[in-house]
Amino acid sequence: MPNRRRIATLSLLAALILYLTSLWLEGRWPGMSYLAAFAEAAMIGGIADWFAVTALFRHPLGLKIPHTAIIPRNRQRIGRSLSGFIRENFLSERYVRDSVRRFDLAGALIDWLDRPDRRALVSASVARFTVASLSALRQEAARDFLTHTLRYHLGRLDTARMLGAGLSVLAAEGRHQALLDDSLAKLSRWLEDEAHQEQVKTFITDTVFKLFNPRIMGREVSFHRLAGWVVNERIVEQSARLISEVSADPEHPLRRHLDEQFQALIERTRSDQRLARKLDGLRDELLDNERLTRYLGAIWEDMVAWLERDLAREDSEMRGHFENFLVHYTRSLRRDEAARRWLNEQAETVLPALVERNGPRIDAYIQRYLDSLDTAEIVEQIEKNVGNDLQYIRINGTLVGGLIGLAIHVLTQLLPFT
Repeated sequence: MPNRRRIATLSLLAALILYLTSLWLEGRWPGMSYLAAFAEAAMIGGIADWFAVTALFRHPLGLKIPHTAIIPRNRQRIGRSLSGFIRENFLSERYVRDSVRRFDLAGALIDWLDRPDRRALVSASVARFTVASLSALRQEAARDFLTHTLRYHLGRLDTARMLGAGLSVLAAEGRHQALLDDSLAKLSRWLEDEAHQEQVKTFITDTVFKLFNPRIMGREVSFHRLAGWVVNERIVEQSARLISEVSADPEHPLRRHLDEQFQALIERTRSDQRLARKLDGLRDELLDNERLTRYLGAIWEDMVAWLERDLAREDSEMRGHFENFLVHYTRSLRRDEAARRWLNEQAETVLPALVERNGPRIDAYIQRYLDSLDTAEIVEQIEKNVGNDLQYIRINGTLVGGLIGLAIHVLTQLLPFT
């Protein structure tokens, strides 16, 4: 901008020199009057535009002429107008929705993540944020605050009500039956294997029936064989057969019985005060168990320390997993048109409402920022961004003014009454 300002000033100075020269030579060459008319009008145009441009930012020549230093005097009003213009035109829900609808967010995300350097950038950013967060949480003050806050809120949870709500969600639309079917099917297939049956038989025999070795008439009598026969022939095989029957029959009586017990448990969580007190007592015992607290704290410290060490390494395992996830996510999203369409629909639904809801906050933020700036800093920033165009106005004003003055002089000479 200093070069443009210098050119504008030099053009005005050139008009002045040209005007003085034309006056000096006008007596010798009559045609100098045309040059004098051009130079005189150019000076007037240049000075007028210099005054107009200067008056935007400061008082010309330091003279406090009314309606000068327009931007410094009206910076708060300009800030309000600017923030309002941005909010009404660029942060309106309609404009944002139209922009999001035209913009393929899913496609742009795929293209952006398709480059390894960008995936590495995202992974490194996530790693830095994670390390900073973990370091903050390891500080004693933060850890004590979070622990006390968590214990305070957990100690006031209605455990019976939460348990009932969770079971109700599980029971909705027969989801618990689907879970039971899957569990029974897997258990039935597991027990069909003879090797697994032998494991169960051996476990029960060794841990239960070997405890019962009574002494009859002074002699120790082992029930090992009898126990083995009962377990082998009755308990395990019958249990495996029963589980298989329940798994295959949706209307099996045992299944209905389990469903009735499940519904009864849900009802008890809502009405049985004794159960509620027991659950609350168990909750309090867990929260007050210092050994459990120290154990969980030690696990947390070890996990945080491991994450910090891993993320600090160049060949971080966690960063590698995250980058692999980004690769898989990008490829899957590229193949799945329905997923891309869903992502764009979600952006079109969420972003406009989010911007509209936070529009007043953004407006207030812009106003506070502009109000916090020094007047000289605002003037400097505006001059820095639009100063070149304003200096061209001075240059054009000098030239255009000169040409208009020359045209007026020519017309004056051609008029019959002159």
